[in-house]
Amino acid sequence: MSQIVSSLPGRIRVRAPALRRHSHAQHVKAALARLDGVTRVESNPQASCIVIHFDPARVVIEEFDTLVDKTIDDALAKPLTIGRRPTRMQINRYAKAGMLGSLATSMALAASGQKRWHALTGAVFLGCLGVHLGVHRRRLLR
Repeated sequence: MSQIVSSLPGRIRVRAPALRRHSHAQHVKAALARLDGVTRVESNPQASCIVIHFDPARVVIEEFDTLVDKTIDDALAKPLTIGRRPTRMQINRYAKAGMLGSLATSMALAASGQKRWHALTGAVFLGCLGVHLGVHRRRLLR
């Protein structure tokens, strides 16, 4: 949800918590740049805000405020499909698949009495578990 925090002739400043993410700020910035009368759009992800510069002779300010607010809300409502998953999430996905596979294999080898291979696949499981815990280390002890 966006909030217009200042509106002057020729300039509007909008804040929204989602604008803290660079990808969201760039997506909203592109959507606002397409509006009629907009001359320049500046984003500041650290402050969660966007400043829209426009030609006040070409727009009615009250209508433009509503249009800007609606454009930002619409742009933030759509899921972003820009780019791929972050690398650490891809690594974690492989680690989870490795844990599942090695655990199942290890249990099957233990049931069949092959201790050496059981120990080896158990070590693979522990390695994948270490990677998984490393990816989520910041959230473990909250």
